[in-house]
Amino acid sequence: MKRTIILFAFFYMTLFASKSYAQVQDRYFRTISVDKGLSQSSVFAIQQDTLGFIWIGTQDGLNRYDSKGFKVYRPIKNVKNSLQSYYIRSLFTDHKGQLWIGGNQGISVYNYNTDSFANYPLPRNIGEWYISAITEDNQHRIWASSIAGDVFVLYPNEKNFVPIKFNASSHEIKKIAYIGIWQKQILLGTDVGLFQLNPNSHQLTKINLTSKKPYINDVFIEGKKLWVATEGEGVIKYNAENRTLTSLLHNTASNSIADNNIRCINKDTEGNLWFGTFKGLSIYNLKNNSFSNYSHQISQPYTISQNSVRCIFKDKQNGIWLGTYYGGLNYYHKNDIKFNLLSQNLGNPSLNDEVIGVIKQDSKGNFWIGSNDKGLNYWNKNSNTIRYFSNSENNPNSLSSNNIKAIEFDGNGNVLVGTHNGGLNILNPNTGLVQRFLHDENNPNSIAGNLVYSLLKDSKDRIWVGTRSGLDQFHPETKTFTHIHLDKAGKRPASDDITFLFEDSKKRIWIGSTNGVTLFYPETQLFGNIGHGKLSDDIVNCITEDKKHRIWIGTREGLRLYDEAQESFISFKARKDFFKETIYGIIPDEDNLWISTNTGLIKFNPDKGSVQTFDESDGLQNKQFNDYAFCKAKDGMLLFGGIKGISYFYPSMIKQSPLPLKLSFTALEVLNKTVAVDDETDILEQHIDQIKKLEIGPEYKQFSIFYNTFNYISSNRTYYFYKLEDVDKDWQRTDELKVSYSNLPAGKYNFQIKAVGPNGEMSTVRNLQIVILPPWYKTIWFSLLLLAIIGTAVYIGFKIIKERIQAVQQLKLERIEKERVSYINQIKMDFFTNVSHELRTPLTLILAPLEELLKMPFADKVTKKKHELMFINTKRLYNLVDQLFEFRKTEMGTRPLKVGKSDIVRFTQEIFESFKPLSEKNNIHYTFHSAETQLVFLFDKDAMEKILFNLLSNAFKYTNEGQSIHVELLKKNDLVQIKVADTGVGISAENLSKVFDRFYQVNNREMNLGSGVGLAFTKRLVELHHGEISAESAEEQGSTFTVAIPILDQVYKNDQQIEESLYDLSIVTDNELDNENEIEEENEVIDNNQPVKLLIVDDNKEILDYLQNYFSKTYDVKVAYNGQMALDLLEINPFDLIISDVMMPELDGLHFCKRIKQNINTSHIPLILLTARNETSQQIKGLEMGADDYVTKPFSTPLLAAKITNLLRSRKRLKEYYSVGKEMVPENIAFNTLDEEFLKDAIRIVEDHLADSEFTVDHFSREIGMSRSNLYIKLKAITGESAMDFIKRIRFKKAVELMQSKRYTIAQITYMCGFNSPSYFSTAFKQHYGCMPSEYLARLENTKE
Repeated sequence: MKRTIILFAFFYMTLFASKSYAQVQDRYFRTISVDKGLSQSSVFAIQQDTLGFIWIGTQDGLNRYDSKGFKVYRPIKNVKNSLQSYYIRSLFTDHKGQLWIGGNQGISVYNYNTDSFANYPLPRNIGEWYISAITEDNQHRIWASSIAGDVFVLYPNEKNFVPIKFNASSHEIKKIAYIGIWQKQILLGTDVGLFQLNPNSHQLTKINLTSKKPYINDVFIEGKKLWVATEGEGVIKYNAENRTLTSLLHNTASNSIADNNIRCINKDTEGNLWFGTFKGLSIYNLKNNSFSNYSHQISQPYTISQNSVRCIFKDKQNGIWLGTYYGGLNYYHKNDIKFNLLSQNLGNPSLNDEVIGVIKQDSKGNFWIGSNDKGLNYWNKNSNTIRYFSNSENNPNSLSSNNIKAIEFDGNGNVLVGTHNGGLNILNPNTGLVQRFLHDENNPNSIAGNLVYSLLKDSKDRIWVGTRSGLDQFHPETKTFTHIHLDKAGKRPASDDITFLFEDSKKRIWIGSTNGVTLFYPETQLFGNIGHGKLSDDIVNCITEDKKHRIWIGTREGLRLYDEAQESFISFKARKDFFKETIYGIIPDEDNLWISTNTGLIKFNPDKGSVQTFDESDGLQNKQFNDYAFCKAKDGMLLFGGIKGISYFYPSMIKQSPLPLKLSFTALEVLNKTVAVDDETDILEQHIDQIKKLEIGPEYKQFSIFYNTFNYISSNRTYYFYKLEDVDKDWQRTDELKVSYSNLPAGKYNFQIKAVGPNGEMSTVRNLQIVILPPWYKTIWFSLLLLAIIGTAVYIGFKIIKERIQAVQQLKLERIEKERVSYINQIKMDFFTNVSHELRTPLTLILAPLEELLKMPFADKVTKKKHELMFINTKRLYNLVDQLFEFRKTEMGTRPLKVGKSDIVRFTQEIFESFKPLSEKNNIHYTFHSAETQLVFLFDKDAMEKILFNLLSNAFKYTNEGQSIHVELLKKNDLVQIKVADTGVGISAENLSKVFDRFYQVNNREMNLGSGVGLAFTKRLVELHHGEISAESAEEQGSTFTVAIPILDQVYKNDQQIEESLYDLSIVTDNELDNENEIEEENEVIDNNQPVKLLIVDDNKEILDYLQNYFSKTYDVKVAYNGQMALDLLEINPFDLIISDVMMPELDGLHFCKRIKQNINTSHIPLILLTARNETSQQIKGLEMGADDYVTKPFSTPLLAAKITNLLRSRKRLKEYYSVGKEMVPENIAFNTLDEEFLKDAIRIVEDHLADSEFTVDHFSREIGMSRSNLYIKLKAITGESAMDFIKRIRFKKAVELMQSKRYTIAQITYMCGFNSPSYFSTAFKQHYGCMPSEYLARLENTKE
């Protein structure tokens, strides 16, 4: 009986050990689904291409997986080379490495060079239709089957698939799910069994598997054996050698396949067959004929993601890929590192909190796990159960806090629990009762603080308690605490804020705190110095000792190593392989340190400096771990806790065989666009992995190189080191699958890259020559071309500059000559202009007396005839002088064109007639002819007169006696042409082009008559009239001058238009005499008692004498020789009118006029300006200065006398109007603003003193700022009244207004208006208005009625 019990116990222990071992050794599956980027979670096909990419066909798109992420291909509308199908059911790689894709629209083949697809649309049936399978025979023909029972073949070098006709209907075949090659036959898996198709004769032969007609989903070919996956009939093994059949069926009573609905079959490297069923995965061990079944477990990690396994694929690393229905991809590799997980909500066993605070193993091998918020978890490893202990508010015997920070065990099997803010708890695991120890200020033997973060039982079973208030020793027998704040030597630890306690092999206790580390010797109760005082200011999280007795400290600032010899700490600053991040836990194992951090779990070999990092993708609970949550079990198992539970493992099992790493270049991008072979970038001629050199144009400044080792086992722990020579000084590390560069200078570079695996294994270094082409303007050929161009340009430039210098010199000489000629012409013009100006004054002294003499009676007719002849020629001289001025205006562009409607025919006839006496005198045949009887249009009569006069003058000058002159007028289109032709001396051809130049002479004879400018002036006038003038001539044959003037009105729309008026010709001939109307002189005396005083100012004594003599008969005349002398006279004597010349020494006439009009004492005096300058601008300037009139020399003396009389008469009439007016309006009386302001001030002053009867003229003159006499003169000149009369007028005006208001009596008005008494007011009122005040008021009322 005992023997039986012992055997049973042994069997049970063996079974449990086997079960426990299976827990660690069992298969784990990594899930890759839509959360990682998969386009859809139902996977029907998996393949790996020649580079290493994993291709996945789903219900919605084709996916390419590179171990880091997915690239999804779907149909793109109107893009020919995009994938044609979205529903992918089959994938196949042929002997060339080409990937074939079967889907709902037919077959596509992937082009690696262009990252695009060539599509083969196929004829399809109504209803569900897709390509179910694709294969290739030994003749490299591509065979494909559809789910609708079609078979297609693509022959080599053909462009389209051909449907195969076979006797499918005779076998009732409706669907084909599988197609393969076996024994040189096409193997078809159909809905009614398995068939062989002869590829040449297309004969169909059935392979009898069972008496039934099973639906065949897949076939795995193993030599002459076939493993057939059926729907509902399990797996059928067919041996072709002996034609035997073996079925693998599901049996609930025994170890069997998971389900009879088999979807796919494959084989692993260990010889196991993998069956994908409807209810899970079955792995068949052929050696012991056993099954291992795997199904999806809710909340359990690393199980298959869904039970329906649709496809199984083995990659180049012998990893197994499962495609599931709605579960995405599952990946398994026997060397894939997976950690065990204990967490919350993972079935049985399950923790009550996923955030772990502390882990500790007891003497029985079980684990006590402190959580962050749910108390204690007791994990019985043997029974694989968990028991919970937590705080209960109503139970004082429960834990004082659920936040557990430290765990230790006493000698009695009790559990000591350190809590956050709950003090120390002692738990009896048998009874579940808890005894609490809290800080009591009144009890010195109580615990130092309630924050207990560390507990330590040393080698002598002493209990040490580390609180955030100091170090205590706990005495279980007395339940008391001894505080150790000072040692026997009076020394204190680095900090009382204790975070960790650790006893090393030398029985020293290491105290970690928030301010470094302190050593404590428990035997002597002394603190020791380490690290020359302290470990800087680091917050210590953990302390441990490895097998070489090295002390390792984990802090928030990284890893520290204590150097016993130097008594100092070594940090990452001295060791580059030390970590700088926060370290939570350190557990030594053989030669390695296992370190938990915020970024995962690290396996660190301090002697070799090798590092391996593990994270969630390796099966860890999370990449973040927690303080104190680490433990090493007695059997070597390591446990680390974090925010998602506990990861536990045996270090010996976390080993990976070195992986053969082959690095491949996968793609090239420029400007974030993938480069295809022979695309517009012209960079790649074949796939980037097959080339050794890249030439990149200057326009592609940014480029990225993609690469991969396709290490799907540990992609997260495969790193890449790259270097671009002459750019990167050292190898650069990255875990990305691409390297980018931008703005590289033109030149040749060598790009090097290598991959490093989890165990330090390294791939061969791949080299890629990169040539950055310079921009076209930096190439050698461009430099040579530019050099040639520059050389040519320098040569051409030299020649051009040389020629230009010569041309400039020539132009300079020509310009100097032209300037000289222009200067001479200007001198001539200025001379003639100045001379003509000076002639005006003498002409005035000739014309004026002659005009007077002609009005007197003569004794005989001969004397009168001689005087008339003198008068005519004087006027002719005046006209010639005036013509010089006109030419000056046309030269300067200031002469306006004044046009009016008139008859050009009659006008030309008149001018023609004026030259008849001259023709008769010189015996010249003189004729005129007009093609038009009348021609009326707009023209300037003055300009036309001068044009015709000059042309006729020249004709008569160069025409001898007996020759002829002919004038012709005709209309041609929109022009009138006037031709003047003579038979005179003529002009040579070389001189003809110069006849219109100023002062040009022909045979030393100037081409003019009298004026000195002749034809030049004529041409300017014709051009001003928008016309043209031309000349035709031959020597000794005569000349013809033609003037063409436009007659359309629109031509003259911008010119000044005047009303038509009588125009007297200024041409005076010998037999003519102007019978001018005599101007009746009105020598009216304005005031018989006071004759008008006239001041004449001129610098010419003859003019002064003549004018004084002429006007002294009528006026009191004074003379002055310049403006300053005239001003001096004005200060002494008042004058009624001033006549002044403009051009005078000292003070000219314009400034003299300005001074007169700006002086309040003289501004009222009218002023007439005399000048020889008749330009309109000069006249405007004179009038702007305040002149009342402007007379040009030479002038008619009677005309000047008439202007003076009219000016004085208008002033007199204005005064008379004012004297009888009722109101005084300064704006209507004054002739300038100065007088207007004077009157306004005068009226205001009188009105201000209206009621003051003492207000006299003296007061008035003082108020207005003038002398009494000047005030009298000023008021008399403007208003015709004296100052006293002016005052009375204002007072009477106010009195009338007050009377009209009827608010005051006459007496009141008398005093209000400044009169002494009502009687005086009435008398004065009657003198002013001619009636008494009451009578005047009555008249006003009658007028209103």
